[in-house]
Amino acid sequence: RLESARFLLPLAEACASLAPSISVLPMQRLCVRRFVDLARVGGRRANATNFTETVSASAFEAIARDGYTVARLGAAASVRDMEAVALRLMHVDSTSAGSYNGKGGVTRRSIDGTGFVDSAAGAPKEVTIQFHNEMAYATSYPKYVTFAMVRQADADGTTTLADNLAVQRLLSDRLLDKFRNLGVQYVRHLHDESERDAPDFYMSWQGAFLTDSMEEAMTKGNDSETFSILEKHSDGKRLRHTLWCPVFHPHPQLGELFFNSVLNRHGSWLDGHAYWGKVPNPERPYHCLWGDGSEFSEEEVAEIRKVYDESTVYLRLEPGDVLVVDNLRVVHGRTPYSGSRLLGLLLSDTVERGPCRPPASYIQLLERHSQR
Repeated sequence: RLESARFLLPLAEACASLAPSISVLPMQRLCVRRFVDLARVGGRRANATNFTETVSASAFEAIARDGYTVARLGAAASVRDMEAVALRLMHVDSTSAGSYNGKGGVTRRSIDGTGFVDSAAGAPKEVTIQFHNEMAYATSYPKYVTFAMVRQADADGTTTLADNLAVQRLLSDRLLDKFRNLGVQYVRHLHDESERDAPDFYMSWQGAFLTDSMEEAMTKGNDSETFSILEKHSDGKRLRHTLWCPVFHPHPQLGELFFNSVLNRHGSWLDGHAYWGKVPNPERPYHCLWGDGSEFSEEEVAEIRKVYDESTVYLRLEPGDVLVVDNLRVVHGRTPYSGSRLLGLLLSDTVERGPCRPPASYIQLLERHSQR
């Protein structure tokens, strides 16, 4: 849903934006189908050196104001060029950027030997990636995430964003209070790697915990300090991994903000999938419950979806585009697509989750599990 009045630049401002001194523009001021061409900086083709030297203060202002910004380097930009720009805009260098593998939900491969990893891992292209803050299920998460469009899909594959500052204002007090009181449980079901060719395979416990040792996986997956439980599934094949998490985080400038992966972890996100769309939500690869183990009602899920739908910004990224997102504020997703698409994901340094406590029912669950 595009609100043209919100995105279209007045003609005079559009002309001014083409001046050589401007290298990055906030996306909320642009129509997503009419990006200003920033592939040249000061008359020169943008690359890792001359672009990062001329990144204007407007880029950082856009991130502070809107929670994201896009730099358009042009299709000729290399992945390393895009990485250099990303590191500059996230205020990190290559040694302090975050690592996804071993912490995220899936294992991702590097693109061209850079810090960018393939964002498509674990996400079927025929379904929508629902809104989420990156690694909201973890005990530490990146301050920023950057996406670099290397190859756009043949059709669709539009990137979506929503500002949790706006979302939080639209959610009902009843739902916000319930989130504060209960938090959520993020659940995933993991196969053994030997079952990769099975129709119900989605992810292996070996890939999730970066080990071939079941004993080590169980040690990593069972941790009362992080509210993590790993156990055998009742089907005798899979493992069930449950994490309790709060769904608010203190933003350094904006205070407490909604921070979550509820829609992206709720089983309904695989509705429409050829196989998983026919399986009950609780048995799908991912699912999300209230912190006390109760299911979200249809009305609760509908309210969350409606609020995010009303807050959605659609961005059609082109090769050479670098999107930097304030991960503590803005959620991201994408629409389904066809053809081959390669979008790089790069994390900034991380911030630790603050002190929190699950509801009594989950603490009791942890205690019962530790006694087994």
